[in-house]
Amino acid sequence: MRRPHSFVLQIVVVFGLFVLSLPSFAQVQLWKTTSASHDVVIEGYARTNNKCESIDPPTVYVDRPPMHGIVCSKNGELLLRKTVENDLSHCLSKRAQGIQVVYLPRKGYVGSDTVRYTVRFPTAQHAVEVLLTVLAGGLHSPGVAPPSIDDPASDARQTPGPLPVCPALVSWR
Repeated sequence: MRRPHSFVLQIVVVFGLFVLSLPSFAQVQLWKTTSASHDVVIEGYARTNNKCESIDPPTVYVDRPPMHGIVCSKNGELLLRKTVENDLSHCLSKRAQGIQVVYLPRKGYVGSDTVRYTVRFPTAQHAVEVLLTVLAGGLHSPGVAPPSIDDPASDARQTPGPLPVCPALVSWR
């Protein structure tokens, strides 16, 4: 039996990236490509009330961290594109504050990576698996990952747990 899924929204990041929030029984699989040493927004998530005002965003839990980078969150403005439940259709095409899930490859890494995380809304959850391709090249680095979100000098891999906030953007140049 399906559970109600209040506040679950499909949204588009202002930069034009489509975001999909599905009921808890579905797993979303996404494919993203970025250049070496460049970050990429994977998804954005937001919640609103019936007045279309932003409320606390859902929480994100990293189930399987990437092996060759980190995932983290940035606050951002999102454009609401589709309501999934609770007749919030009057909020479509409005902007709301939410979080963006960002992948940051390690310095110099080129190849494939995978990350799995779960988005937790008050009454729903859904799992997301992202297949990432990091290509060689790129003109400059707007944001690159330290080897560890806790210790930039470390080669430690990110561990499962709550999605951390992205570190200050740095350049490897």
